[in-house]
Amino acid sequence: MEEQQLKIRILPENLINKIAAGEVIDRPSSVVKELVENSIDAGADKITVIVRDGGKGLIQVIDNGAGMEEKDAIMSIQRHATSKISTYEDMEQIVTLGFRGEALASIAAVARLEMKTVTRDNIEGTQINIEGGTVVKMDKTGGNPGTSIAVKNLFYNTPARRKFLRATSTEYRHIMSTVNRFVLAYPHIAFDFFHDENQVFSYKPAELLQRIGDVLGERIRENLIFVDDTNALLKCYGYIGNFDILRKSRNDQYLFVNKRYIVDRTINAAITSGLGEILPARSFPLYILFLDINPDRIDVNVHPTKNEIKFADQQMLFSLIRGAVKRAVKTDEIVPEMQEKFKFTKKPFIKRFPSTLIDEIYGSETQQTRFDFDRDSGNLNFGNNEQPTVQSGSHFRIEQPQQADSEPQPRQETKMLWQFHNKYLLSQIKSGLVVIDQHAAHERIIYERVKKNFVNRESSSQQLLFPQTIDLSIEDYDYLMEILPFLEKIGFIIKGFGTRTIVVEGVPAGLRTGHENKLLLDILDEYKLKLGAEVDIQERVAKSVACRSAIMTGDPLTDTAMSALVDQLFACETPYFCPHGRPTMITLSLEELDKRFERL
Repeated sequence: MEEQQLKIRILPENLINKIAAGEVIDRPSSVVKELVENSIDAGADKITVIVRDGGKGLIQVIDNGAGMEEKDAIMSIQRHATSKISTYEDMEQIVTLGFRGEALASIAAVARLEMKTVTRDNIEGTQINIEGGTVVKMDKTGGNPGTSIAVKNLFYNTPARRKFLRATSTEYRHIMSTVNRFVLAYPHIAFDFFHDENQVFSYKPAELLQRIGDVLGERIRENLIFVDDTNALLKCYGYIGNFDILRKSRNDQYLFVNKRYIVDRTINAAITSGLGEILPARSFPLYILFLDINPDRIDVNVHPTKNEIKFADQQMLFSLIRGAVKRAVKTDEIVPEMQEKFKFTKKPFIKRFPSTLIDEIYGSETQQTRFDFDRDSGNLNFGNNEQPTVQSGSHFRIEQPQQADSEPQPRQETKMLWQFHNKYLLSQIKSGLVVIDQHAAHERIIYERVKKNFVNRESSSQQLLFPQTIDLSIEDYDYLMEILPFLEKIGFIIKGFGTRTIVVEGVPAGLRTGHENKLLLDILDEYKLKLGAEVDIQERVAKSVACRSAIMTGDPLTDTAMSALVDQLFACETPYFCPHGRPTMITLSLEELDKRFERL
């Protein structure tokens, strides 16, 4: 009788290692994170990161830390081999970044790894070469004290995982984000970063505020509020941005617990709550905050990549951080300058657009004050002598165009449009009521204008009398260079100046000058938010420009501005939805209203 074959079996060691590596190493930036953490734990005060092809070809981290003896070097590439802990009790007092002993073993299982390490009191060290988890060479080597680890051909032996890596530019940006977190968390360490033989940055040891300026730009550094609060549970310190540098995404929010970068919804909510009602809707504060907590009050072993932490006193933590932020922002420094970003130019153009709904709004039998839309320029054009202006504090100002002497002055008739809560436009129509979302409507107008300019390249620019110099973070500079050809098609004239500075020499005709930095940062934020949802770069740019340069909720509009907005909306090819798919308007029928009031 044949022995029945078992369905359950023990996996071979090399396969176990590859599977385990997948929990720690999911992309090149994970390798960078693990290697830099090891360098910091080794006491290095100078770290160099070198990558090629977005980390897919080479990742090398060089430090001047303590280095390792030969026996320790051999042991370091074994799974669960660590110098950081030896008992379970040690887990409750972890102060280092690494402690599991998985990093090098996981990396070596899915790449070709070369380690060179020399201790500080020796001139001779150890070199180990590993391929797919197997040691292929071990020898003596010379060199400076410290450790150099080069990782080549990541995932070469797991092609199914390698094919899921993103484009070189995408992987590079993930690495850049990872390195920036260490650069901010450890300002006393010198960092050099190279990509494809080009030096991206070289930071010397500095105070935290200076390091923030190095990484995020001088404009950010000049608009920060100091936070410094200590209580029995924790010390909270760092900086939070004032409202001049609010962002439209959470990209520039850096939270460190015992110098470890983490993501935590409770703490994010506490910071937002600390700002309270003064924080504008759909805006996010920039912050670089550090929490120093007794290690026995946190559990850092709840996530494979250690990006999340479990706190013993979650509710108390929320209250303490909220209080620290509240006390810090009780200053005039939090209030931004009033900014106006955009205006419409004037150009006479006589045209009436056929639309059943727009005719209902204005009335087919009553002559109303009318506004025309130039399909070529996309500008608002007015047909009366009123000077329509968005009120103080809003984003827009709409100027009165010059009127041809030969054209008759239209008569001012019954008001047909009302603004509701500075958010919606209301109008009576024959069948009931129409409600228009002013932001969504303007988004659609600008989106179609930008898309048209991409195709026809008919955009015009206005030269700035005083070109604007804008200092960006390296990450934002890289994104800007990616979308620059598309911004140029719609009228921006932008020149690169160095590795992170741009000079704006011209802007699209109609753009209010003087606040180009705010608009460009908003466009970049929106563009980054859409990276995962929209593949086409041109489409992402069009949606980003439309979203960030449109009239916002809360902007008061005059009668003339409302009418002009409606005219432009119904001149669009797809007036009923914004670029994101939300409706620009809804209608309420008389029948529905009668039902609500129980008249039927």
